[in-house]
Amino acid sequence: MKGIVSKRMIIRESSDNMKTYLNSTFDATYAHIELRPLGVLVRIIKGFTNFTWVIPYYQLVIYKGDRSSLYAQGRYIRFRKDEAFENNKSFMNKLMKYKSRYELKYAFLNFK
Repeated sequence: MKGIVSKRMIIRESSDNMKTYLNSTFDATYAHIELRPLGVLVRIIKGFTNFTWVIPYYQLVIYKGDRSSLYAQGRYIRFRKDEAFENNKSFMNKLMKYKSRYELKYAFLNFK
């Protein structure tokens, strides 16, 4: 997909089972989101080590409002709404477009 990656965003909050991958309370933890054909890669940067959270589109739930959140596999990450978040608005719209395309292409359930 020719390197569709978000700009660096600051993680504000996460689920308890993601806390081990985040920096301490005093250091900011950054993340990038990379779009792939069947899902996304969320790269969490913790000091000199990285953790990659692989999320298929069918498990991904996105909440956009006063802050942006990603939910999947019983985990979540909420991003801080700051200048970096504002710079990623077009990326988040593209992410939702790719997710909706995936759901249309692989729609297994017909609700009637």
